[in-house]
Amino acid sequence: MAARAPSAPVIPLEIGAIATVENYALANVSGGVGDLPVIEGYYLLKKQSGQWIVVERAGEGPGPSIGKSWLLSVLDVPEGVISQLINTLRATGNEVEMDDAVYTDIPMPCITQIDDPNPPTNVRLAPAAVVGNVIDQLPNGAEVRVMEVLNGWLKIRRPLVGWVSMDLTRVSCDSSPAEVQKNLEILYSLEGELGVEATDTLVRYLYRGAKGSFAEVALGYFNELAINRFYALVAALDKHTEEVRRQVLQQAITAGIHPQTRANFEQEIAQSETLSIPLSPTLKTWKRLNQN
Repeated sequence: MAARAPSAPVIPLEIGAIATVENYALANVSGGVGDLPVIEGYYLLKKQSGQWIVVERAGEGPGPSIGKSWLLSVLDVPEGVISQLINTLRATGNEVEMDDAVYTDIPMPCITQIDDPNPPTNVRLAPAAVVGNVIDQLPNGAEVRVMEVLNGWLKIRRPLVGWVSMDLTRVSCDSSPAEVQKNLEILYSLEGELGVEATDTLVRYLYRGAKGSFAEVALGYFNELAINRFYALVAALDKHTEEVRRQVLQQAITAGIHPQTRANFEQEIAQSETLSIPLSPTLKTWKRLNQN
C-alpha cells in the first residue's frame, strides 16, 4: 500500500465518491490515490475531524458487490447508513449486488495498546508525521485494533480510523506465562481466519512486548509459523522496517531457531536466487544476519 506523499495531499471524495451518507461514503477507485492501493474496487471512507479517511475496501468492481455484513460487523457502519448508501448507489444507476457472506469481528487474544512516553498519541490521516494531518489523539492504555502495517506505522480501525506510529504502541498477551501461552495458542489458531493480522500481532509482540519467559513462549509460536505457515510469516515481516525484521529474526536465531525454520528460509532464498527472483525484504534480512 503506497503512502500518501506529504507534498501532494489528496481528498479521495474529489476523485470518484458515488455515495455519501452522514459521515460515511463509498468511493469508486481504479488507481492509487493517497493511501489507497492501486486496485479497482469500492472503498468505505469515514469523515473524522472534518477530513475524509479511507477505512477499507467495501466491495468488488466494476459492478459493485457490497459486503453488508462486513460493513456492519467489522467496519462498524450503522445498518441504516449502509442501507442508505446502497440505495444511493442504486439511484444513480449502479447495479449493486449484495455479498451474502456473514462476517464476525473476531476478537484478538493479544491486544495492541497505546504506550507513548509523551502522551497523548497523535492519530494521523496518513502514515507520515507532517503538519496538518493529525485528526485526533489517544491516551496511554487505549486499545486499538490494527488493520494495516506500513514501514513503522499502524493503520487502526478502532476506536477510530487513522494511522499511529508503531513505536508508540505495544502488544500485550496477558500478565502470566500460563495466560500468555493460552492466548498465543488462540492467536496461532486464528492465522487461517485473520491471515496476516494474527501473524503480525505475534511479530509486534516479539518486537515490543514480549520479555523473558514470555518471549520464549512467543518464539515457540514463531517457529510454528515459520514451519507450517512460512509465507504468512514472511508477508507479515515484509511490511515492517528493517529494524523490526532484524530484531525479531535475531531473537529467533539467538534463542536457537528450529532446524526446519532455518531450512525453510534457506530453501526459499536458494530457489529465488536460482530463478533470479529478487529476494523479499525478509529474506534479505535473514541472509544478512546469517552471513555475519
